[in-house]
Amino acid sequence: MISRINTSWVIPVERPLVGWLAAKLPAAVTPDHLTLTGFAGALICGLAYGASWLSPALLWVASAGLIVNWFGDSLDGTLARFRKIERPRYGFFIDNATDLLSQICIFLGLGASPYMRFDVACLGLAAYYMVSFFNLIKAMDTRVIKIGFFGVGPTEIRLSLMLYNFVLLTIGPWSVNTPFGPISPIDGVVLVTIAFVLISFLVTVRFEVRRLAQEEDQEQSAPGSRHGSRA
Repeated sequence: MISRINTSWVIPVERPLVGWLAAKLPAAVTPDHLTLTGFAGALICGLAYGASWLSPALLWVASAGLIVNWFGDSLDGTLARFRKIERPRYGFFIDNATDLLSQICIFLGLGASPYMRFDVACLGLAAYYMVSFFNLIKAMDTRVIKIGFFGVGPTEIRLSLMLYNFVLLTIGPWSVNTPFGPISPIDGVVLVTIAFVLISFLVTVRFEVRRLAQEEDQEQSAPGSRHGSRA
C-alpha cells in the first residue's frame, strides 16, 4: 500500500491537535462522516466566495467553510487509525477523490468572486491538479505520497486564504492595472506560484526519468536477472 509523508510546515502543531480531536469525537462519528464534512466545508467556502458580490461579509462564511474543510479532511484518516478501523484502499480512493472535488469548489468559487480573476483561478486549479496527479504517479513507483510542496500543503493554503479574507475585510480589495488587465494580490501570488510549479515540475520529471532509467539498467544488468544472466 501507499504510505504518506506530510512535509508541511504546520505539521508539528497540526498532528497533535488532530490526534487530540480524534480522541474526543463521539463514537457515532465515523471517518466517512468526516470526509463528507470536509467536502461540505469546501462547498460552503466556494458558494460563499461566489456570492461575495452581494456582501463582503460572506468572506467570513468562506473562512468558516475552510475551517470545516480542514476539520473533516484532516480528521477522517486520523480517526480511522485511532480506532484501528483503517480501510487503506477505500480510504485512499475516497480521500483523494473528495479532495479533487473540494478543490474545484474552492477555486471556482474564488474565480467567481470579485477578488480573483476566473482565468487565474482556473490556472491555479490546473497547477494544483498537476502537482496532485504527479504525486500519485510517482507514488506508483515509490509507494510513498508526499503531502506538502516545499513545506506548503493544504493546511497552509487554507490559512493563507483565511488571512487574505481578513485583509480584504479590513482594508478592502485592490488591484494593479497591467497590459493583461487588473491583477489583484492573490492573482499575482497564484501566477508566480504557477510559474514556480511548472519549473519545479520539469526539473523533477527530468530527475525522476534519469533515476528510473539508471535503476532499471542496473536491475537488468545484475547477475542472476533475466536480462543479465548468461545462462
